[in-house]
Amino acid sequence: MSDPMLSRSGRTDAGGKLTERLDVPLSEETAEAVIALAAVAGVSKSEFARNIIERAVYGDLAMLRRLARPLRNTQWDDDPIKGGQR
Repeated sequence: MSDPMLSRSGRTDAGGKLTERLDVPLSEETAEAVIALAAVAGVSKSEFARNIIERAVYGDLAMLRRLARPLRNTQWDDDPIKGGQR
């Protein structure tokens, strides 16, 4: 039996295995604020930043749908314009 791939937080990500990295220069003040907000939310700073980026890219409603149906076909797979079926 194979073990599921989990992130370090113990939760799987709706997007599957996270393999890409993004290095973003920040001021010390902003970095400290991110660390504090992540701690309040109970997640790592990278998970906190990833959630903010994903919300900016996909929107809040799409994020809720994505979290509710993890590892299901993406919106692009179902898009009739891209050759998918709805």
